[in-house]
Amino acid sequence: MPELKRGEAAFLRKCVESFLETFERNVVEVLRRELGGVEPPAVRELRNELAVLARQLEMKTNRVRVHPAHAPLVHRVLVDGRRNAAAAIEEPLSKVVDLEVTKTLRRALVPYQELLKAPWIAETNPARVPRITDFLSIHFAEQAGAGGAELFPRSYDEKFHILEAPALALSDLSYYRRRCGIREASLGVAYADIDDFKAVNTKLGEAMVDIAVLPRLMEMLESWAFARGHAYRFGGDEYLLLLPNADRDLCLTLLGDLLARVSQREIQRGLRLNLSIGLCVVEPECFLTDREILVRANAAKQAAKAAGKGRVGVTVAPDHETVECMPSRPG
Repeated sequence: MPELKRGEAAFLRKCVESFLETFERNVVEVLRRELGGVEPPAVRELRNELAVLARQLEMKTNRVRVHPAHAPLVHRVLVDGRRNAAAAIEEPLSKVVDLEVTKTLRRALVPYQELLKAPWIAETNPARVPRITDFLSIHFAEQAGAGGAELFPRSYDEKFHILEAPALALSDLSYYRRRCGIREASLGVAYADIDDFKAVNTKLGEAMVDIAVLPRLMEMLESWAFARGHAYRFGGDEYLLLLPNADRDLCLTLLGDLLARVSQREIQRGLRLNLSIGLCVVEPECFLTDREILVRANAAKQAAKAAGKGRVGVTVAPDHETVECMPSRPG
């Protein structure tokens, strides 16, 4: 039977209590309101299991035993807790320029990471938690607030006015994570940039590139993303792509199509471009924060470049730190 040190048990108990509080607010109370006070059995069973787990973790002994049957739920509690804790420190981290302060802020994640490495937790899949959409249709679930806020009004990058503005990217990612999550659907997040862009700039000059090269490429990106997802301009030669309701295989097929479209089109006489793309597929239970997802997609793009360019680098679940590089025409 798995054992925890007293301090680990106390930490995990706080995680369980926080998880239960969030579940009560976001699921239980909504269902009670929408179902006239009825509590579905699966919801009641989860609340009971959380209560039993919390009581086990109250033991004052130096070693606290947890029944193995609770391992999937413990995994779920820690994944959600780690994501929430990481999200809470993102804004302070974005302001800090001191390495020691950065390390201090990141220490909040250590207890989660250490427990998640324990074999009895790591070797189980996180428990599936009842969702509002298990009991209400999508329409009524979203009407009850399960989908969260709507998309912000669209705006476009200030220079070319072709792709969507980068300021929308994080809020859009959060929006689609919620909407995909209640449907138990995946979401593709990809970074793309132009291979050997410096050489193109040197050959043609920045003014000509801005007039005759980048607009043509962005028009291809906009056309590819139309009615399928979103494309944002993040810099001179860097772009973010969102693909809602797309699993790994579909993302690779779509991104392979994009690579082919770009490489086969002659932008100017004798000039063709290639892209390197980094992909992070976000599952409904992904423990990464929105900003961490962007970081992982960007790292996968760098891995694709290092592997030979003109291809897709894919972060590998569940850790998302390992990268596989797919051929230039994946799928």
